[in-house]
Amino acid sequence: MDKSREKPEPLPLPPTKPSLMQRLASALEHTRLARARLERARSGHPVLDAGLDVIERDSEIGGGILAGALAYRLFLFFLPLAFFLVSGLGLVADALGITPRGLGKDLGFVGLVTKEVSDTAKGGSGVWVALTSVVVLAYATRVLYRAVVIVHALAWEQSAASAKARARSLRIFGLGLAVQLALAVAVGAVRAQTSAGGVVVLAVYAAALATIWLWMSLHLPHASASWTDLLPGSALYGLGVLGVNAFNVYLLDNVHASRANTYGTLGTAAAILLSLLFIGRLVVGSAVLNATLFERSRNRRAKPGRPG
Repeated sequence: MDKSREKPEPLPLPPTKPSLMQRLASALEHTRLARARLERARSGHPVLDAGLDVIERDSEIGGGILAGALAYRLFLFFLPLAFFLVSGLGLVADALGITPRGLGKDLGFVGLVTKEVSDTAKGGSGVWVALTSVVVLAYATRVLYRAVVIVHALAWEQSAASAKARARSLRIFGLGLAVQLALAVAVGAVRAQTSAGGVVVLAVYAAALATIWLWMSLHLPHASASWTDLLPGSALYGLGVLGVNAFNVYLLDNVHASRANTYGTLGTAAAILLSLLFIGRLVVGSAVLNATLFERSRNRRAKPGRPG
């Protein structure tokens, strides 16, 4: 037979692309296998086991939803605070040789809101605005306090039944917020004078924030935990708030200043909401972390005493 008359071999067809449903099924299978590997590994890795316990507890109480609820109440708190900083502290700013807008430059999220308020109040705020902002700020502090109490009750007891607002705890909570704000002002002033000890100042600032939050947490629902059991969450809060402030001062503030004409009010609102969500997440996360580690520690201590 003449080989020249043989039919050429057909070209191989390109591989068919998987459909959307096939890709979803494959992703779900990979997720299931990864979760199974994590479950097998957690028994031999206490740190991994503790981390997964924290994530599971946060999911059980709806940590993301609670953080969003805190973000709304934080907005109600920071807005009258910004008006008070602009109107009530105007004389202090003049004595220091800076404007109210400049006073908030190194205050992180508070500074971002303060600068926006000062831009819309160039005609002078007056005594009545200052007095009104103080009244509204007192109410907003109580609302925020009750929300934080509920978050801690859910984190520790997984129930809001123990969420009781007490006058002494409210005063301590408000004082703690005021001290944190004063610390932010002091850190900004020190950093403006010298850049040599910037890292040391920030380290001291984070440690001070953690100490203040530890003091505040002792007057929030925390079951029968001692102050040492609240240290991990306090450290998380201190480092987290430092990170949020640095994120706002060095990134969001610069982006907002350079892109104000591009993003405008919507860009500022997005930056504020993002910062609020971060802070809300830190409050929820610190409570969940402390509650989870305390429960694990209590379970370990109870095991040797069990019969059989």
